Amino acid sequence: MHLREPRTHETIGTLDGLGTSGIFHEWQDGDKERRDEELGIRTERMLRVGDQLWIQNANGEIRELRGIGARRQVTEDFIDTGSFALHPQTAKYIDRETLPDGRGMYVLEVNPLGGEAYRIGIDTQTWLIDMTSYVDHDSRQVAVYSDYRVTDGMLIPYVEVDSSGDRAFDVTSRVTDVIVDKPIPASVFAPLQPLLVSNATPVTVPYEERAGLIYAQVTIDGKVRRFLIDSASQGIVFDVSLARELGLRIQGAMEIRGASRTPSAGIVETPAIAVGGVELPTHVATVLDLSRVIQTERVDGILGYPFFAAAELRFDPTRKTLTIARPGTLPSDGAQIEVDTDRELPEIQAEIEGAQTRVVVDTGDANELLLFRNFVDANPGRVMLTQGGAVFNRGIGGSVDAVGAIVDDLQIGPYHLYNRYTNVVMATSGAFADRNDGGNVGYGSLRNFVMTFDLPDHAFYLQRARDFDDGHDRKIAQ
Repeated sequence: MHLREPRTHETIGTLDGLGTSGIFHEWQDGDKERRDEELGIRTERMLRVGDQLWIQNANGEIRELRGIGARRQVTEDFIDTGSFALHPQTAKYIDRETLPDGRGMYVLEVNPLGGEAYRIGIDTQTWLIDMTSYVDHDSRQVAVYSDYRVTDGMLIPYVEVDSSGDRAFDVTSRVTDVIVDKPIPASVFAPLQPLLVSNATPVTVPYEERAGLIYAQVTIDGKVRRFLIDSASQGIVFDVSLARELGLRIQGAMEIRGASRTPSAGIVETPAIAVGGVELPTHVATVLDLSRVIQTERVDGILGYPFFAAAELRFDPTRKTLTIARPGTLPSDGAQIEVDTDRELPEIQAEIEGAQTRVVVDTGDANELLLFRNFVDANPGRVMLTQGGAVFNRGIGGSVDAVGAIVDDLQIGPYHLYNRYTNVVMATSGAFADRNDGGNVGYGSLRNFVMTFDLPDHAFYLQRARDFDDGHDRKIAQ
């Protein structure tokens, strides 16, 4: 095929999906790589220099991938360079499958040292890679490649379809131009600039706690609104009534992973949002009918990951106060725990009944602990289910069946919390069936601590609150 390794290359093309269209532009020069995507009102960037990889999301926050995303990149490099073929001990044959377009492929699972397991589909006729996939949340994220062409000695697929399992939310990339061995300006690979809160000094505001959840007053368009503070929400959410009241144009589409997979009404460009006079650097919000999710409380929206990623936030459950500061500026308070933000969630390592697992720090869950079925199945005998029968765990997308349990020992950093009332979710799909984590630590447990989130610096701090109770002396009714 007269292939050669180019010194530099640029790839330009179109994007279609999520109810809208856009463009992408990718540059690569040695170990430096950048990709910009514009899909409707969403703009995202990826920058890679050597082994460091940064992602800038649609709201402008930047996260350096250090956890599961970085391990996925190790595997992607291993596949892209063909190294898996030189190290057969890293690959396992799975099966032979046929794509919807009729192409047959041999499916292998590739798992290099320091990486995450991927599946690849090798075409039975051309021996090119037709498919890659990896486990994300409750399903596989799949990329299907086609229309391979050689341009100036460089072989690339001109068409890529990315899917999370629901074809209504697929995104298709089509290459329109390939530029090989032309100089790329150094400015293309300049560091990405994060969008952060701009207040010079910390600002402290009260928050409201009701039914085990926390709410803040948010000012939009000169009026005070009521927003849930939810660290496990991957975005900013506007209730559909708020979007209509503000006259915002709802556009595009978005799939929400809640109790079930749920289509949102779309997305909107956000007006100025302020908490305690501190303006948040947000651009995009998802629109949902929140009355179906939080039925006992009136709520105008949700402050999720973009809020946590743009500031350092300290929650004091005794005083019911929230302090907002620029990242890294608050005095350290308590035990520092490393946070993985690669999936736009605060994920930390914890021990549940002595078993190591990753958990989501979830201020939007009133429970003390929520466990996923995959953790219980992988650790038989560690979690004893109670005899009270099924309970319901509600979230976006409705309710899911769960079984009550008592966890004798939950360890987060140096702290042990005993006799945790726990729901074990039995679902096999939706956010509560996440295959990457063991569960969520909810506000019912977190309220024992003064919590400080410094996600831009990958740090989470816990200090005993004044009313700290480790639960050791609880009387548990089985």
